Amino acid sequence: MSGGTVLYFAYGSNADPDRFRARVGAWRSRRRGRLDGHRLRFAASVQSEGGGGAVVDAAASGHVDGVLYEITAAQMARMDREEFDATRDTDRVGRRVTVTVETEDGPEPAEMYTVVDDGGWRAPSARYLGHIVRGLEAVGHTADAIDAVRRAARVPSG
Repeated sequence: MSGGTVLYFAYGSNADPDRFRARVGAWRSRRRGRLDGHRLRFAASVQSEGGGGAVVDAAASGHVDGVLYEITAAQMARMDREEFDATRDTDRVGRRVTVTVETEDGPEPAEMYTVVDDGGWRAPSARYLGHIVRGLEAVGHTADAIDAVRRAARVPSG
């Protein structure tokens, strides 16, 4: 990473390169990432495109596959404004946290958005799920990784 850049781990709709580019512009680099010790859930309290939105919860034996973007600090600030839009974020507490993401080059510290909510589940819309799948495919995640996301979209985590 060069000076003035941030690594951002996207596991939801921001994994989709077209969607992410529309939000913040071109990134410096993009690659596969894996967040160990977590699981993917689609939250009832996070409404996105007519269904539940992706969140991650701590889970000792789980992992979440995603996209690791290298972006500028200004782009990260733009993402903060998008993710913490007060007109959409009234019934939950969202936050940005630093996590360790596993990459082909070893562990990397990265920023990630998460929420504190009631743990509820709601199926994502087909469009929202498509954003995640396109993003994982674009960086070369395996069919198993994509199937895991589809399973999470169909079955409440427990």
